[in-house]
Amino acid sequence: MESPKEGDLLLLDDVLAPQIASLMESIGRESFAVSLRQFVNSCCPFDSMIATRYSENAPPVALYHDLDDVQAAISIQFYATGPYLLDPLFQACRNGREPGIIRTLDLVPEAFFRSEYYRTFYRNIRVSDEAGALIRLGKRDWVVVSFALTRRRARFGPAQLVRLQTLFPIIAAAVEMNWGDYSLAPRADDKQFVEDSFETFGADTLSPREAEIIRLVLQGHSTPSAAAYLGISEGTVKVHRHHAYAKLGIASQAELFSMATRHVISPT
Repeated sequence: MESPKEGDLLLLDDVLAPQIASLMESIGRESFAVSLRQFVNSCCPFDSMIATRYSENAPPVALYHDLDDVQAAISIQFYATGPYLLDPLFQACRNGREPGIIRTLDLVPEAFFRSEYYRTFYRNIRVSDEAGALIRLGKRDWVVVSFALTRRRARFGPAQLVRLQTLFPIIAAAVEMNWGDYSLAPRADDKQFVEDSFETFGADTLSPREAEIIRLVLQGHSTPSAAAYLGISEGTVKVHRHHAYAKLGIASQAELFSMATRHVISPT
């Protein structure tokens, strides 16, 4: 891809300045999310936006989305039942990545498009590219504002990503002021939900190394990338994976993904 040219960069002019002012004026109002969408879209066009808050005390909360009912059922309701635990943007937040703009495809391993997470969930949300604004709220909470392109659109190029990164301080400040005090009081069953989440899957059946490899498989790692990540041989990864599948009573990656999702939805 070509590097961004000087003309692609954003300058504070008599067009951008009023847009920033309009966004600031919407803070604390019901129109904030729509104003945020319009502001970003005017500088870097995209197709859909989802704002999600993540907390250690609860499943994700959708703060805003512009999806139709069918896509909302997949990307909001189903996502919150467990697939979010495998979301590269959520993983980036949980692993302490620095706030900023990041493309989902820049976070995933080489085998992402062959992973069961991709086939079962990501492929069904119908996006060709996604860039997330990772915004930290305090020590434990994050808001991720996802800007997505549909399959009909080209992927984000360097110029678009530079523009989003230029806008990030404004986006982050506005989000923090508008949603920073948003209350996420855990529901009665949230504690059990979180305790039996992705991190504990297979813990009572698998060895620590087997469980670690299974988590990498669920995240989309191939045998070579899992071996490189753990610093062990590919043959060792295959042996541990084979033993883990046998202990879990499964024979395929599809069965593994299904079992992991059921574990999150209905812990046993």
